[in-house]
Amino acid sequence: MSQTTLYASVLAKMGVERSRLLGETKIKTLTESKNLGEFTSQLRETSYQTQISNVPAPLTSRKLERVFNENLIESYVKIIKNSPEKAAAFLLLYLVRFEVENIKVLIKAANAKLSLEEKLGKLYLSAEAYLKHRVVVEEAAKAVDVIGTVNALKNTEYASALGAGLRSYEENASTTCLDVLLDKLFYEKLSDAYQRLPKKEKPHAHYYVSMETDGFVLLTLLRGKNLNYDPNWLRLAVPDTKFNVSEETAEAIVTAPDFDSALKVALQTTYAQFFVRAQTAEETLANTEKAFTKAVFIHAKENRFTEIFNVGSVLAFMTQKQVEVHNLVVASLGVEAAFKPEEIKDQLMF
Repeated sequence: MSQTTLYASVLAKMGVERSRLLGETKIKTLTESKNLGEFTSQLRETSYQTQISNVPAPLTSRKLERVFNENLIESYVKIIKNSPEKAAAFLLLYLVRFEVENIKVLIKAANAKLSLEEKLGKLYLSAEAYLKHRVVVEEAAKAVDVIGTVNALKNTEYASALGAGLRSYEENASTTCLDVLLDKLFYEKLSDAYQRLPKKEKPHAHYYVSMETDGFVLLTLLRGKNLNYDPNWLRLAVPDTKFNVSEETAEAIVTAPDFDSALKVALQTTYAQFFVRAQTAEETLANTEKAFTKAVFIHAKENRFTEIFNVGSVLAFMTQKQVEVHNLVVASLGVEAAFKPEEIKDQLMF
């Protein structure tokens, strides 16, 4: 079967979904809203209208963030369902990312002794429904503590990472190691899914996967150095698979005496352009994280017309949709906090 035939269905679906994306002018106009009521009224007759109409009063940016992400999941599901089988298996990782976040939320919620209702209210169960894991996740939500939560997930693909993280949790009562090992597992799964793509599809997914993975590796190691984490812990925190970050470079960052020395090593990589020093180390890393995200977004915009009958075209759309949701979340937070429109616009990504 030709690539044209394989991608005909998803390209048609993407055409519809792309026509519903909000333009830069629309999002900038949203930043000028006087309050969230006015903000949401401007989203009438958009793809977000139905979900916003079901938000219980009072409106908050946190509730709207959930709405925007639920809409994102809905869009992802439509695209995945219509994609060729092998591409769909790779694209499924976009929903797995939500599942990983769900598990991290459950662990933190259990540690904070939140009620079952509070836990369920923080989960994106629509992603779990498509992944066919909703029952397991809901059972995990019933656990009264972190140990119970991990035990409820013992028959899932997350068991090994959770087991290793639980040992650290029992030693220091911190959920940080659980978070990091779950993130590491996600990037290992992403790499495995990428490797299973057909040979002719890999070049079209390479930029997205390499930027995601290497960005995670560099930022995790540098944040660890800033927090003075043990070198052995840092080695454990990152996936074995890297793309443009060599093992020697990763080890040099791990063994650097301090954050500044580690940053100098990172500046010798092909990603040096994304690192811009700020007043503090954490600001530097936050800006770097945004720079990685923006670079992927620019790549998606530049290649949305040249990448057509391959997985790159789908990744370009999904990236654009993801950034739209990011912008809506930023705008709603800014409006709720009564920031000036120009201050909000400075945080948007176009």
